[in-house]
Amino acid sequence: MLEIIALLRAHRCALTAEEIAGRLGASRRTIYRDIASLQAMGVPVDGAAGLGYVLRPGFDLPPLNFTSDEIEAIIVGLALLPRTGDRGQVAAAQSVAAKIAAAQPARKRVGLGASPGASGWHGMPPAATEPALLRRAIREERRLAIAYRDADGRVTHRSVLPVALIHYADAVVLAAWCELREDFRHFRLDRIEDCVLPGGGFTGRGAALRAGWAARMPTAPVPA
Repeated sequence: MLEIIALLRAHRCALTAEEIAGRLGASRRTIYRDIASLQAMGVPVDGAAGLGYVLRPGFDLPPLNFTSDEIEAIIVGLALLPRTGDRGQVAAAQSVAAKIAAAQPARKRVGLGASPGASGWHGMPPAATEPALLRRAIREERRLAIAYRDADGRVTHRSVLPVALIHYADAVVLAAWCELREDFRHFRLDRIEDCVLPGGGFTGRGAALRAGWAARMPTAPVPA
């Protein structure tokens, strides 16, 4: 039933019992029964058989509780962040780790210190631009003006619409729509020599740009 709630929360349009059953690997009869149980418990699921179901806004799931394996996977991921040199993300990772520890039952909290970590060796090249500025531009759909040095040492000035930050093994890369090239390009953070928010943005276009970029991701990233 929690999986049904999570699925309905992730979709704005109505989902039929058949669609829910297909995603969860259950029968339609089971979905009808579980939705009826959720409604009886006061969970605000609207809809009916044949029409589909939606979850009214404002409903919060109960706090998550992770398995030991899930906790270890999260801790490893958080431990890898310091090698990026992104101070904002490192601070956020420490906060997340503290919240996870505080939220776990005492019997699981005891073993957190023994969870696998990650070595800090082979750090990424330091970024000249603060990654927090790039994340802000992505969230607020703000245009960026950057000075970028390519692999041959040439510096060009670009106006870009940022869509995502990608963490590779040896570098962090900004994916963006380059208005000079009129196409998606990838910029290594350690080669962005200057970056400002010049004004103007692309409000309302971020989701479409990310979808277009994601459709291109199976191919090799196009260098800037």
